[in-house]
Amino acid sequence: MVTRERRLSIAGIGLLCLIATGCGGGAAGSGDTTQSPPQPPTPTFTVSLSPAAVTLAQGSTGQAVQVSVTAQNGFAGSVSVTVGTLPSGVGASPASLSLTPGTVGTFTLSASSTAAVVQQPIDVDAVAGTLSVDTSLQLTVTALAFPDPFHAIGGTLVHGFYDESRQLLFAANPGLNELDVISGQDFSVKARVPVPQPWGVDQMADGETLVIGTQAQEIITVNENTLAVTQHPYSASGGGFYGLFFPNVVAMANGKVLIIGAEQGIDSDDILDGGQYLYEWDSNANTFSQFEPSPQTVNGTWETDSLARSADHKWAIFSADQFYLYSSDSDSLASTSLNTVNPPDNLYGVRGYAINANGTEIAVASATQVTFLNQSFAVLGSTSLPGSFQSARTSVQFTADGSTLLLQYDLPLAIEEVNASTFAALGSLSGDVQPDDNVERLLATDAEGHAYVGISNGLRLVNLGQTAVPNLADGFGPDVPTCPSLDAVLPLNTSQQVQNFDPIPGYSIYVGGMPASVLDGGNEIGIPASSTAGPVDVECEDASGDTSVLADGVSYGLSPIAFSANLLPPTGNPLAYLLGVGFYDSTELGYDTNPPFAGSVSVGGQPAKNAITLGSFWPGTAFEDLAFNIPNGSPGESPSIQVSSSFGSATLPAAATYYPTPTIVPATGLLQLVYDTHRNLLYALKATEVDVLNPTTLKWQPPLPFPAAATGTYNTMELTPDGTKLVVSGEGGTNGTLPQLIVLDPDSVSPASVFTYPGNSFFYASLESIAITEFNTVVMPPSLVFDLSTSTFAPLPVFYSYFGVVRATPDGSHLYSALLDSSSGEVFSIDPATLAAQTQSFGELFWSDLAVSPDGSQFAAVQAPPYAVGDNVGFFNSNLQYLNTNAYPNFSPPDDTGVPGATYSPGGKVLVVPLGDSIEFWDAVQGTLRARLMTPEELNVLVFPEGPVAPRLALDPTGQTIYAISASGLTVINLPEPLDQISPMQWPLTVRSSDQQPWLHGSITSRMAAMRSKSRN
Repeated sequence: MVTRERRLSIAGIGLLCLIATGCGGGAAGSGDTTQSPPQPPTPTFTVSLSPAAVTLAQGSTGQAVQVSVTAQNGFAGSVSVTVGTLPSGVGASPASLSLTPGTVGTFTLSASSTAAVVQQPIDVDAVAGTLSVDTSLQLTVTALAFPDPFHAIGGTLVHGFYDESRQLLFAANPGLNELDVISGQDFSVKARVPVPQPWGVDQMADGETLVIGTQAQEIITVNENTLAVTQHPYSASGGGFYGLFFPNVVAMANGKVLIIGAEQGIDSDDILDGGQYLYEWDSNANTFSQFEPSPQTVNGTWETDSLARSADHKWAIFSADQFYLYSSDSDSLASTSLNTVNPPDNLYGVRGYAINANGTEIAVASATQVTFLNQSFAVLGSTSLPGSFQSARTSVQFTADGSTLLLQYDLPLAIEEVNASTFAALGSLSGDVQPDDNVERLLATDAEGHAYVGISNGLRLVNLGQTAVPNLADGFGPDVPTCPSLDAVLPLNTSQQVQNFDPIPGYSIYVGGMPASVLDGGNEIGIPASSTAGPVDVECEDASGDTSVLADGVSYGLSPIAFSANLLPPTGNPLAYLLGVGFYDSTELGYDTNPPFAGSVSVGGQPAKNAITLGSFWPGTAFEDLAFNIPNGSPGESPSIQVSSSFGSATLPAAATYYPTPTIVPATGLLQLVYDTHRNLLYALKATEVDVLNPTTLKWQPPLPFPAAATGTYNTMELTPDGTKLVVSGEGGTNGTLPQLIVLDPDSVSPASVFTYPGNSFFYASLESIAITEFNTVVMPPSLVFDLSTSTFAPLPVFYSYFGVVRATPDGSHLYSALLDSSSGEVFSIDPATLAAQTQSFGELFWSDLAVSPDGSQFAAVQAPPYAVGDNVGFFNSNLQYLNTNAYPNFSPPDDTGVPGATYSPGGKVLVVPLGDSIEFWDAVQGTLRARLMTPEELNVLVFPEGPVAPRLALDPTGQTIYAISASGLTVINLPEPLDQISPMQWPLTVRSSDQQPWLHGSITSRMAAMRSKSRN
């Protein structure tokens, strides 16, 4: 090594040779050939480090580095050795060393738990007088290894924002209608904040307010300190027809928020994120306006699939017909051709993009490459990608320090790293979790080197400090390790050898954090024993340290986790479901689709009847479920469920509550129920009369007969707001198809009258639903109105091209309607005085029922077709703004079809939705399931699209008694407490479910529905 001092000495000798003669041949032409005597070498030294490269994990307490000094040319002095500037969180002790040649000193390096994740050289300076020797130590700081890389959350995490100052991840979870607040230190859920259909998440420039886009017609703000939620509804129509949802947002420094406007039901490259419009919310003025496209833009050429901004909130980018850069400072747009940002010629389209912290570097990803640009859209460099990069459900982000670009691949999930300075593709890191719910997203990263991934209804942690796995040579990738499907259920304290049909040589496997032995070249896996009952994850790590997770892949012992209902009839023995692990293994299933359960189940000490196995609850996991008929119980009892199998015995304490004994009043031919609050009577429509029930005695009183002139077919009835008339509608007249009304006096003082529409019946043949206004007018979709004061028919100002269901508040002051069997999902608000209507359409919805809150401030349209199990609910305000939908908990999936008669509780806090075997109580604000009540016998399910949609369910004025048309008559259920006071059930949330819209997937709900069909037959 040539030291700095020695270089100076040699340079000094050269200078003397220029001045003096006789040096090394002398000056040209001097003729002097005398040789100067050689100069003695300058004393100096060298410095050695051992090791020369150090890797510290965050939280490392000490790593010794030995320093030695070696003399050269007779050096004999003392050398002061110091370590140069260290990254944040890294320390060296002692601060300096004083060494003489031949001696060895030691520095000890340590890294705090929050030390910066870096890979860089560190200067080590050695000085002795005027001599200085520089050497370097290669330092790598890695993030803490995650002993538990996957954390079950429940629901579906789709977008997130990491608040570095609070060390919190805020993750949108539309699957549970909540915003999850997750610790960046121990990764636990700190809070579950009710938020309707949250989607995109960003932080406002004030550093304490979150702004959230939704799969609804609103955006949400949340105060990070108090977690207070504020809704900001806004309606807009795409192309003048379908209503827009506002899924994704970015917040700018000037207080404006850019929002994607998605025309609901219109496909884009990513239907859940992208949209055909861009809106702007001015948070200072609280105004919304369309930002893009401009009116001059050719229809159909605009589509924005994502938004990205710089960390300083000053710059935002998005791609549509061109590529755009928004400046918050100037509130202006710059743009360039897509060919510029995605050469050559935008061949495969722009798939994703990101912008670094200060807006100086932009990355644009296509299917095959990433192009890096500056703010002037000049290309800085590019790199090829290892495999086709897709835009759907993927993410592109810079790391917090801007050094690396992350591209999320899916199915299986992997994160490709690209150096943002050299533009070299570095390789990938696995974020894979199986079974994959097909909704996966890189949510956010933090400065501590964590990547947070939403997948499989939980949170997957990826260590960005780990060296990326090089991309495959053939250009395909990224590649990730694959965990074997062990399909193992073990008794407690028992190990087991499992044959693996896909050999995995070179993998390390951990079961519940314990190492599993890999035997016979990877053909056999030894699962370790455990003394704790329940499911555990399986982690598979390849030789490079890349990791995949098989969520809940192995279970130990027997552990019941949840019961599918929490309110049970003490008689009737309906079918219900117990969910958990350790009920049976695959060998017990045999060839029967649903074999009898080989163990035993009891509820409150009473044996459950007809227990059968339903197979794996969620395929690929250890979760299982049993179906059985509930035994009789005592009202008010909260029974525990005991279950035993070859894997052990366990109890689920206080699994449900038996409600008071219901009464089934025998009856036949019931079509609809209406509760008369004026007289405290229940009316039941039949083909030729209205039966009258006394709710106190539960005895039928003399019916209200139809007059002789009523020879038609009747479907529905309604009571006038003042209670003086009961109106029955149907079809009759000379040809049997004309709209016809029967007007009855509930007190039987005035004779009943029959009114037949005198006009053409062509547009009126589907008269199935009516509502009565406060002005005593009967609204009859699709196109008629009847004035009870003048006994005259008139056209309805709003014409329905499809059959619509209409409902009113009890006082007739608010009317709403929804189209049935229509792909437009259209809803209406009807002025009771003028009958003029406002309307809003949704491209992916249609409805089968409708309920209106008692005060008319909101209504709920229900989608519960007879070919599916369960229901989807759209919650609307009085301005027809779609604000929320219902979200099923993981452990109370529906298993039966819809029943007409959805209704609000008297206080409007609960929406009651009946199904064939159960009644669901939905929180009307949060859209979450408060309770599931099993009925003692099957209710009268919907036949659709043919057949009436008249309500088969009614409530008393207190909301504590339910009346429902059922298989053998009228079921009367008295609840333990009024609906508005009912305590929400705390359903388990920590197990994943792929069933937010249960009829759209082949899952447990379809198997349960098949079982339900079996039980009926």
